Amino acid sequence: MKNKLLTLITVLMISGITSCSRSYKIDKADFSLIPYNGKEVLVLKSTENKFDTIFLKGFEQYSAGSDPLAIFPDKYEIYRLNCRVSDPNYDRYLDGKSIIELTAGEDETIIWFDIFMKESWFYGKRIYSKKEFDSVPFSKITIDNKTYDDVKIFESDGSYVQRDNYAERFYWSLSQGFLGLDKRETEWRLIKKYVP
Repeated sequence: MKNKLLTLITVLMISGITSCSRSYKIDKADFSLIPYNGKEVLVLKSTENKFDTIFLKGFEQYSAGSDPLAIFPDKYEIYRLNCRVSDPNYDRYLDGKSIIELTAGEDETIIWFDIFMKESWFYGKRIYSKKEFDSVPFSKITIDNKTYDDVKIFESDGSYVQRDNYAERFYWSLSQGFLGLDKRETEWRLIKKYVP
């Protein structure tokens, strides 16, 4: 009888301690913020008649702990779209990058952008709560006689404005994804999306 009582107390203590840890999931509706199947190839052209390509390399989904020193840390679901992009400082491609990432927050999804390409890098605010993302108004943009009317324009906050590869803004379509970015005198626009 004593062993059963000791076992019951141990089980209750362990479940009490482990219940201190919470697990957060991304709202299923928020996955639509990434309008890709994960294998597309995006071709962009600049007003200087240069070309660049972004190779989407599939999705990665995992959970990460909130505190590496906690015995039972909270777990946050992360969903990222990996890609291979041009290094904005050198003539080479970088593997293992992500163009957009969703992270489950305690109250809402967090959207994280990492927008860079040939000679261009968006250094401004890159992390948005879902409320902040939703508050960015829709705009229209026309590229090669095709009009997109579901575009959110993200303006830089002026961080690293002195750098040559500084991008002032980037364009994100809810239906098409990344449409391009603007530098001081150069615009990059999506001219072709290859879908496997």
